[in-house]
Amino acid sequence: MVLSIVFMIVICTVGVLFMYKAVSGRLKSNKAKSWPTVPGRVLTSEVIEDRFRNATGKASIAYVPDVTFEYNVNGTSYTSKNVIFGETTYDYLTASRICEKYAVDTTPPVYYNPELPSEAVLAPWSTEGARSFIPGIFFIVAGLLVGLFGILFPS
Repeated sequence: MVLSIVFMIVICTVGVLFMYKAVSGRLKSNKAKSWPTVPGRVLTSEVIEDRFRNATGKASIAYVPDVTFEYNVNGTSYTSKNVIFGETTYDYLTASRICEKYAVDTTPPVYYNPELPSEAVLAPWSTEGARSFIPGIFFIVAGLLVGLFGILFPS
């Protein structure tokens, strides 16, 4: 019974960490929506191929919109690569659309953190790349079930 409770605590902790990552990213995006904006200028915009192996060892390809932009806050110039907050791998068409939207020499509004002007983003409202709640919920429920079974059916 003690082992199942320890196991429950460990699994639930993993779930809570996943939930924290998902919630904190969304909170940051929501906060950034109210940040002040300044005009920016896109310096580079290209789709980069990202090759990796998934959990089963299968080779996969994802695409990253690599966008660099500059902006000026109170006379100081900054550069950033944050189109969104979150993970940024997509299928080729989505990555291409993002690069088309933020093409070189376009002047999109840049949302910058007034407390830390070097932190900026182009699309704070986007939910693309936001972490899912599903892994966190899964681990929390699994941990609670392990604990419940350990209490109801001690060995």
